[in-house]
Amino acid sequence: MTGLLLQLAHRLLASATTPFYASADRFFLHLTILKQLSLYEDAYKLFTTEVGQKICETNLYCNEIRREIMVHLGKWKEEGERAQKLIVDNKYGSQIYVSQ
Repeated sequence: MTGLLLQLAHRLLASATTPFYASADRFFLHLTILKQLSLYEDAYKLFTTEVGQKICETNLYCNEIRREIMVHLGKWKEEGERAQKLIVDNKYGSQIYVSQ
């Protein structure tokens, strides 16, 4: 029953006139449904768009589900390189101390 309801929700979101990126909550909902249906490639296409990347950069929940989907796709190396770049660039302006 759950699978049927998730498929219905996916169909409704896919055919909606409001785009998936209208709000971070809607984007998170769409990614969550795609993850539950194991449609990881479709989710990957959504969060690799320019708008999807911006939402994931500013919303912790969306970024967390993005990381989970990357793990399911087996893209550990890409995710590691992304994390390393963020640390090296110190993108978020926080003080990062590396003990030696």
